[in-house]
Amino acid sequence: MDSLFDQPYLEKIEDRIFKETVGLRSNGRPIAGLYCAFTPKELVAAAGAIPVALCAGTQAQIPAAEVHLPANLCPLIKSSYGNAVSDTCPYFHMTDFLLADATCDGKKKMFELLSLIRPLRILQLPQTAETPQSIMNWKEELERVRLYLGAMTQTTITDDMLREQIALYNRMRQTVCRVYELNQGKIPALFGREIDIITSSGGFECNLPERMADMEKAMVLAKKRASEPEFKKTMDGRPRILLTGCPTTHKKVLRLIEDSGGVVVCMETCGGLKTAGARVDESKDPMTALAERYLKTPCACMTPNSSRITLLDDLIRQFQVDGVVELTWEACHTYNIESYHIEKAVTQDFNRPYLHVQTDYSDHDTGQLGTRIEAFLEILS
Repeated sequence: MDSLFDQPYLEKIEDRIFKETVGLRSNGRPIAGLYCAFTPKELVAAAGAIPVALCAGTQAQIPAAEVHLPANLCPLIKSSYGNAVSDTCPYFHMTDFLLADATCDGKKKMFELLSLIRPLRILQLPQTAETPQSIMNWKEELERVRLYLGAMTQTTITDDMLREQIALYNRMRQTVCRVYELNQGKIPALFGREIDIITSSGGFECNLPERMADMEKAMVLAKKRASEPEFKKTMDGRPRILLTGCPTTHKKVLRLIEDSGGVVVCMETCGGLKTAGARVDESKDPMTALAERYLKTPCACMTPNSSRITLLDDLIRQFQVDGVVELTWEACHTYNIESYHIEKAVTQDFNRPYLHVQTDYSDHDTGQLGTRIEAFLEILS
């Protein structure tokens, strides 16, 4: 069955947003490049800047990155740097400055090189979210970032400006969650690759209300299609997969799961429910609320990271998951080591089959991965 939400669908949205951003930038709106889910976009938007996520998912620019970076480094880091150093990414090309969180060691050292290309402010991220002191330290760091953004944009960021953006981004997160919720029923309404496209930011985050309107229209179409007998037949009996682990910047594993007969009903990744599921508390002081919400992002760079297991438990039940596939990019040591805890929780505590996939952005292992994924799905059928 042809997809309603394919790459041409997303490209039309990206083209519209790109043209709108070009107009805004020509009228003085600066663009801030972001590299991780810990950076509060509300702060960027309140300063009048346009946020854009820059973690890349293409193989083509990796050779350019390996001139400066070791070959045995995470492909996400190499691709992100390769796009910057080769000036082949229109999103990076249009940035005025960068905000980068001190997450894994590879990213931190890569950011030192990026700072030679663009003005860059590293956010000194605490290594745990478990203590009141860590939240206090993160709030203090965000206050410094607030001043930095104000200086870069010639803006005084008021609490009212922050509250306005917090409310807007909470609406955006709620809309993303509603897209995912279409897959909680007996018959999923969307393939995982369609969710990935529908909920994509489309590049520059310059007009969230319009982007939410796109998602609302997509949900109407998805619900209509879900009632059609042919679609129900297509979806019925497909193993329901939760995809977890590293950001799905490259879509190889997502595609292989669904090409092999499964359906990714939800994703616990940086672009999925790991970040969309939690709201910023609108009743609190805005900087305190931002610090608390963002620091509690259940990323493997945090020690310990028990909240990720709690989230997986919730998602397995809510989406009636049959099996869990964990994606780890090669040389991503944080997620690779944490997979021990995830496999134990999934198989012993949640009683679900688990498959751990380690790969990079190349196609050299596509056949082998396809065979492993097909065998895993057969167990679930």
